Amino acid sequence: MSQNFIHIPALLKPEEIVEIESLLTKASFTDGKLTASMAAKEVKNNLQIDATDDSNLQIQKILNTAIQQSPLFNIAALPKAIHPFIISKYTSGKYYGWHVDSPMMGNPAIRTDLAMTIFLSNPSTYEGGELLIQNGSNLVSFKPEKGDAVLYPCQFLHCVNEIKSGERLAAVTWIQSNVKAPEQRQILFQLNQVHSVLYQQAPNAAETNLLLQTHSNLFRMWADV
Repeated sequence: MSQNFIHIPALLKPEEIVEIESLLTKASFTDGKLTASMAAKEVKNNLQIDATDDSNLQIQKILNTAIQQSPLFNIAALPKAIHPFIISKYTSGKYYGWHVDSPMMGNPAIRTDLAMTIFLSNPSTYEGGELLIQNGSNLVSFKPEKGDAVLYPCQFLHCVNEIKSGERLAAVTWIQSNVKAPEQRQILFQLNQVHSVLYQQAPNAAETNLLLQTHSNLFRMWADV
């Protein structure tokens, strides 16, 4: 895990990917600008599944089951509420320019602490289409394997590079965390990682229990409930 971004390998199982791909062949897509904020409409040039499409509803169930079963996602995001996924399609010439996500989304509204992109296309099948995130003076690029996900705080400017050839499919969602501050989530994540190692080595050691106690007390102190 980097300071701000988490790559979740194989978030989707192979059989889940196959089922989603089958559903995508039946889905109807609309202009992505329909769900963009006023500022984002100027830079959003993609397609997305109609929210009322039967295929979309089935894909939502598969994706929600996958994230519920992902220990890494749940440890890192500490989710309180999750926005419905938007399934997007980028074909040749499509892109999503530099933008920052809306601070509140949905009805009822949730605070967008984190965003997550689940990649639904093999990277070798399309040219371009990288997810770029501006982290201070550093530009971070993601183009992982099909079924992988990238989780990142919403305060960063980000974009999807123009597709030169092929087709890029992805599912995007936003998460309200039980811990609002990214720095605090980072500390809790790191403590959890260290505790996991200690637990494997000495599950009943005083140090292992003390670290778990520290993690629990900090989570209790910072929890936004």
